[in-house]
Amino acid sequence: MSTNRLSESAERNRAYWRSRRGLLELDLLLPPFVTACYEALTPTQKRAYDALLECDDHDVWDWLQRRSTPSDADLAALIDVIRAFNDRVGRDD
Repeated sequence: MSTNRLSESAERNRAYWRSRRGLLELDLLLPPFVTACYEALTPTQKRAYDALLECDDHDVWDWLQRRSTPSDADLAALIDVIRAFNDRVGRDD
């Protein structure tokens, strides 16, 4: 495995474990998103995901439930990507 591929895998694993939060609802949405989509995210989206993981769980939940919107444009765009993924997954059941 190349060093670049290894670092991408390590980065995804780190994001996955950091996505496991204290709020069950987020645990049901974020880790599956990381597993399915993280490697395809752009560098800007990955930075936004790192920023998302620094946010309060209740703020993230409100954003994902469309109760509010983050003020950061990159973060807001990423929330839309996460919502779209979870909407697709929810329909596939």
